[in-house]
Amino acid sequence: MQRLKGIQLIAASALLCIGLTVQAAFPEKPIHLIVPFPPNGTTDVVARRISQKLGEVLGQTVIIENKGGAGATIGTQIVATAPADGYTLLMATNSHTANPSIYKSLSFDTVKSFTSVIMVGDTPGLIVIHPSVAAKTLPEFIALAKKTSPPLQYGTAGSGTFPHLATELFIDRAGIEMVHIPYKGAGPAMIDLLGGVYQFKIDAFPTSAVQIKAGKIRPLAVTSLERMPQIPDMPTVAELGFPGFETTFWMAVLAPAGTPKNVVQTLEKAFVRTLQDPQIIERLTADGVRIIAKPGSYVDELVARELKQWPTIVKKAGIAVN
Repeated sequence: MQRLKGIQLIAASALLCIGLTVQAAFPEKPIHLIVPFPPNGTTDVVARRISQKLGEVLGQTVIIENKGGAGATIGTQIVATAPADGYTLLMATNSHTANPSIYKSLSFDTVKSFTSVIMVGDTPGLIVIHPSVAAKTLPEFIALAKKTSPPLQYGTAGSGTFPHLATELFIDRAGIEMVHIPYKGAGPAMIDLLGGVYQFKIDAFPTSAVQIKAGKIRPLAVTSLERMPQIPDMPTVAELGFPGFETTFWMAVLAPAGTPKNVVQTLEKAFVRTLQDPQIIERLTADGVRIIAKPGSYVDELVARELKQWPTIVKKAGIAVN
């Protein structure tokens, strides 16, 4: 009997060791980070900035996959239905919390379908216009918009994306009218702004900086409460007659609901190490991104706040997608 118990203890210990080995083995294959927008937008730029270092930390390749369209819901759906094993992740943005107010029905639950991994960072919006527009400052643009008929046009990365919501907030505060042209991502939207297809865009610094330096688009203001250190001479919207005006574009990483806790913790630690790397800090700071690197609980609180915030804004702006 004593011998039997000894054998059982040995077997249990072996199983425990095997279990620990399995847990410690993650990741055993490449990880796919889904960007729910086409290439060359801010989310894509940030994901690619950190992917190589993240792969080095994890010991596996991190593959960026662009799955744009339908206001980021296509890429989000892919992650929502992926195996809950940590190998398919989502780079979520403001669209994630706005879409429930915009779409009549979604094939996933914004909260229940996901496990939050980490808040990566955020960046303010940057108001830019095509150089052909007869305005050198934001007040001049507002004056021009008020007297232009038919109305001026603005482009965005899609209905319900950060640029769309931020622009509608600005339109409401400025008391102007503009016509929305939605695209499938910030990259395609920028191409048409450069071509003069429309006149106004709220973009993020990573995708606008090169074009601004080349003189292909004209910056008017930033949407943060404080000026950006990367462009200290650029005034804020709040400074130009709209006290308290502030909108920021955030990026967080989510995994499918049910992803094992140890896997989520491994991913979180890897992202934190990546975001603390001096070269990554330098690159993202140059891009105008404020690194946050806060855990999933921080993301959960933000998502909860924004899910309460967007319905009123979306309804007032008349944003709806069938």
